[in-house]
Amino acid sequence: MCADMPRKAQRDAERTRARILASALSLFAKKGYVHTTFTDIAARLKMTKGAVYWHFESKQALLMALIDEMLEKFRRQIAELLPEGEASFEGLSFPVVADMMVRNAEQITGDPKGTAFFLLIHEQIQWAEASMESVRADLMRNRRFGPWAAFRTAVENDVRAGRVKEGTDPVQVASVCIAMWDGLVHTRIVRLLQCDLVDTLRKSYAAVWEAIRVLGA
Repeated sequence: MCADMPRKAQRDAERTRARILASALSLFAKKGYVHTTFTDIAARLKMTKGAVYWHFESKQALLMALIDEMLEKFRRQIAELLPEGEASFEGLSFPVVADMMVRNAEQITGDPKGTAFFLLIHEQIQWAEASMESVRADLMRNRRFGPWAAFRTAVENDVRAGRVKEGTDPVQVASVCIAMWDGLVHTRIVRLLQCDLVDTLRKSYAAVWEAIRVLGA
């Protein structure tokens, strides 16, 4: 029985951490990142502020944990599309990532948690503020494999394989594709999109692919 105690403590800690993240996401989405405090998060869970600090040293660390949680889900979805047993992302191509991003958009707009996270990142955080410098810098170093990195990696693979035109810039293509995705998903969430999200995204990515691919490759 004693041997099970460390495992039980670890499971309890993981459950508590998950509850804190869920509470933080809900409050960030409702009150805004700036106006939410650890006291708010603890009170919602009937915990002490110290207990929250035990799991997360700062609000920025909590935000990065939320981002990592969503990116890990994305990485698992991408990995499922790769050939069985492939450990790297060398098998990614533009059409594969584009299809994944269309499905991802559909999932996010149909899931309250996904929608809350999207709105948090796009509307509740003032990324230009000095207080967000460390978080912004961490994300810009591209250590985390997410949608932008997936597109960039896919186009780099396509360049090496001769599937896209010479001179194609993977960074530029990735940036355009994510900007398209962000804009269409956002307008769908706020109910301003006057056309079908999935169909519009598929046609948009098809147009990009048609512009960069080598015919017959």
